[in-house]
Amino acid sequence: MRKQIEEGPNPAICQKWEETERGWGERPDGFSLHLSLDGLRRYIKAYWDRMPDQAPSEYSRPNGTPYSVGVSDEVAAQIEASNDGLRFYESHDYPGSGGIDGWMRKNSED
Repeated sequence: MRKQIEEGPNPAICQKWEETERGWGERPDGFSLHLSLDGLRRYIKAYWDRMPDQAPSEYSRPNGTPYSVGVSDEVAAQIEASNDGLRFYESHDYPGSGGIDGWMRKNSED
């Protein structure tokens, strides 16, 4: 069963990611949560700074437009403690509206 991010009154930014794998193409690869757009920018910069000079066979990259969500006090504290962002993979549904770029998981009853 997929988990939900606990909603709440604290503003956060959600950024979707996609995985690129040589020979296979692209596919959704979860999302990250940040307390601000500046935090998202720092998170992305730190991610790319860890990458090798040559593109690896498999890597993730931000995909789509970041969007605002509201998260619980507990989730906001976890993001704050993470130094700029938390990453979630296929075990979690996209929080909030899912943004304007698609990738909304269909309800299993549809």
